[in-house]
Amino acid sequence: MMRLWNWWLNRCDKTMDARPLALVRILLPLCVIADLLRVIQLGLVDDVFLTYAQGGLSQIQDPHLVITDWFGASAGGIALIVTLVCMALTMVGVWFKPALLLGILAYSQLGHLYPPGDRAIDRLIRTGLLVLLFSNAHRRFSLSKAKTMLQIPAWPADFIRFLLVVVYLAAGLAKLIQQPGWISLTAEPPLLRIITDPMAGNLDPLFWSSFTELFRLGGFGTIAFELSSVLLLTRYAHKWAIIGVFMHLGIAVTMTLGMFSWGMLSFYPLLLTPFILPLLDRFPRTQNPASET
Repeated sequence: MMRLWNWWLNRCDKTMDARPLALVRILLPLCVIADLLRVIQLGLVDDVFLTYAQGGLSQIQDPHLVITDWFGASAGGIALIVTLVCMALTMVGVWFKPALLLGILAYSQLGHLYPPGDRAIDRLIRTGLLVLLFSNAHRRFSLSKAKTMLQIPAWPADFIRFLLVVVYLAAGLAKLIQQPGWISLTAEPPLLRIITDPMAGNLDPLFWSSFTELFRLGGFGTIAFELSSVLLLTRYAHKWAIIGVFMHLGIAVTMTLGMFSWGMLSFYPLLLTPFILPLLDRFPRTQNPASET
């Protein structure tokens, strides 16, 4: 028992270079801002951020929606503005923890306003931001007046890596257990059906249906990749992440899923540190001297 306790204490005391977590602090809010600006550009703010009774699309009565009790029909617009402002402040590291906490709350209320549009990636990003709330990710690449820290506690990064393992493992097991077509040698490959679906896929089904076996192999590879995500907890995480980068870029090209790929890739600075840190060290202002400044 003491050995386990000592292991836990050592994990909690471990430190890491602050720059990868600072990059995640910048990239996650950037995804949220870009996604919400796209909603504004398409003129969908009233459709998705008003309740059905107010003229919006969602008929779901969400018990966690409280902002409409305070602001009525203006609730969606207010939550949208608060989210955008707070995410921008989080990116630059100013008023970091108050802005991040308020931004998470406003962002979650937007999800409760239109539950059908609150995707898994939105929830994952909110969870990641919540973990950052307990970190010192604003101590690098920041406009904050807080003292710069070159080394910060590593447990938030470890927790996010574990979270990603859960996400990928759940996706792989769901395909393996609940959707047997993914491992069938005779059925139409689900991967082909998904990326040629006119609702979200970008590929022409007439052309690509001739490459059935290629997509079958791609489905096998997807499951193998997701089930091997436990490697994120080992020293091979950066090598596993290279495949992940290509997979998510492939999803971005072949499907229209909003910010899904970019949101997932926003966590990857924590996985690709052996590649990212040498690149950052090439720039004099980001070099990692021996002591804090």
